[in-house]
Amino acid sequence: MKKIASINLVFLFTTFLLSFGKESDPKKVYDAIINPVLEAKCVSCHGAEKDKGKLRMHTKEFLVKGGRGAGDAIIVKGEVEESELIFRITLPKDDEEAMPPLEDEAHYNPVTEQELSVLKSWIKLGASFDMIINDLDEAGRKAAEHVLKNLPVKKLSATALLIPKLPEVSPADTSTVEKLRDSGLLVMPIAQNTNALYVNASYKGKSFNDESIKLLRPIAPQLLWLNVARTAITDKATDSLTNFSLLERLHAENTPLTDAATPNISKLTNLKYLNLYGTGISDASIENLRKLKKLEKVFLWQTKVTSKGAESLRRNFVDQKIYATLSKEKSSLTAQKDQISNKYDLDLEKLNAVMQQNSAKTEDTSPINDKCPVSNKPVDVTKFSNFEGRMVGLCCDSCKSKFTKDPSSYRTKITNFKPSKGFENSLAAVKSKENSKLEALEKVGKKLREISSELNSMGPEINLGWSVAQSQK
Repeated sequence: MKKIASINLVFLFTTFLLSFGKESDPKKVYDAIINPVLEAKCVSCHGAEKDKGKLRMHTKEFLVKGGRGAGDAIIVKGEVEESELIFRITLPKDDEEAMPPLEDEAHYNPVTEQELSVLKSWIKLGASFDMIINDLDEAGRKAAEHVLKNLPVKKLSATALLIPKLPEVSPADTSTVEKLRDSGLLVMPIAQNTNALYVNASYKGKSFNDESIKLLRPIAPQLLWLNVARTAITDKATDSLTNFSLLERLHAENTPLTDAATPNISKLTNLKYLNLYGTGISDASIENLRKLKKLEKVFLWQTKVTSKGAESLRRNFVDQKIYATLSKEKSSLTAQKDQISNKYDLDLEKLNAVMQQNSAKTEDTSPINDKCPVSNKPVDVTKFSNFEGRMVGLCCDSCKSKFTKDPSSYRTKITNFKPSKGFENSLAAVKSKENSKLEALEKVGKKLREISSELNSMGPEINLGWSVAQSQK
């Protein structure tokens, strides 16, 4: 009897512990697992900033509302197979309607087997936002345990990585912006969802001067892009530029700026794009421009900056050892290419001389044609010219002179023309040598293009003119 009672006590105690354990883990399925999964893998396309297919998933309300086409069938409570969400995330990854989409393997972030198991269990049991993890079925609870230990991390797609991150700045004073616009300046946000501003003063031309630029100081905390091209600003105006610490793009082409402007420009440490085309700067400014560590593109054509100065600037942005090694290899390959050309050109010169000799001599004892290829008149057997090893008859001295000057242009007018065997052999030798030259040059050229491409990707693009962009040399 005591033994039975003891067994009952153990059973009751175990039941109590299990019951207590269930109540002691009140994490809600949606908050702890489903929302983190959606945030990591779905919200970038279906969130507050973007609603692909008119579907937003960043809040509970938007999730149950659904989107275009599927409507509220995105989640059908109690019906896993009827829920569009499950259908989409279980499609083959290369299917156009699969979620999340496959843009490239490196950034692909699909729902895992365990995450899918939790989603299915949650929907099957009613998709309540108050459901706790211990309310899931056995498969769901086991999967939830794994997911909680391996919560998903958001991976930006390759496309998203190309989108520049917009700076977070406070909004500019509305009345100040309106005054600037009333003065004739174009003032606008650089993109949606940012307070960062773009100002274009180029429309005002010479009426925008050193005093005018001071009007922009109140919006200095928001000014990201500035265009003062073709205005009357001088070196003195760059004192005001130093207030615009966020500036990333500066158009100052065709202005009176000189080397005296670049000490102040060098203080704009966030500059990525700089256009100084048609200004008075020279190699003396290179030392200042080197301080712009974030510089990606600079236009210096129709200035006094030389190729040597531009190259000196670009070298400042690269690993010197790697750059020197690649430059040396490029020079070596360029020399090899020249050597190959010179060697083959010498051989071709000899072969072409033989071909010309074979063209000028013939075994024909009389003209091979009846009609003059120049005038189409009957030939005079005493008037002829040897071409490609054949005797070609002509009607007069005038036609002979024209034919001799450019025989190839009349070739098609010689009926059934066929070169001599000797000429054909020499021509084949020339073509074979030319093909060999091309093959030899291509071997070196392929490597040279690879090295050049690697060098071009190092440092900013420095444009000294349409034909002399440093990144394309």
